[in-house]
Amino acid sequence: MQKLSYLGAFGLATMLLLISSCYKIENSTATITVTDKNGKVLPGTSVHIFPNPTQPANPPAELNQTLDVTAIADSEGKVYMDYTSYYQLGQVGLFVLNIEATSGDTIMIPGIIKIEEQKDNYETIKFPFEI
Repeated sequence: MQKLSYLGAFGLATMLLLISSCYKIENSTATITVTDKNGKVLPGTSVHIFPNPTQPANPPAELNQTLDVTAIADSEGKVYMDYTSYYQLGQVGLFVLNIEATSGDTIMIPGIIKIEEQKDNYETIKFPFEI
């Protein structure tokens, strides 16, 4: 009888382990494409991605340091970011980040990207900025 209870406990533990290991967290990525007003990509554009410093009112230090990134657009005019490591199981939404793109001596072009969890997120910034 004691062997049967050990087998039952082992079976239950094995089943829980298998069930919990089946859930795979998908990547949370951002792709920002920089184009001109006609849709032609602009490689070599500087793209600054950063959190809004006033939201939340007192952002934790890690927000300011790890989410504030400047990158150069590749030959396809794209900048790729991976935010998967920031996601916590059960979390709804990750970030809304500001974008500032600069191409040569053109003025800085603003934008915003919403980073949703476990999705590939896309945003296009167009030069020149039209109001």
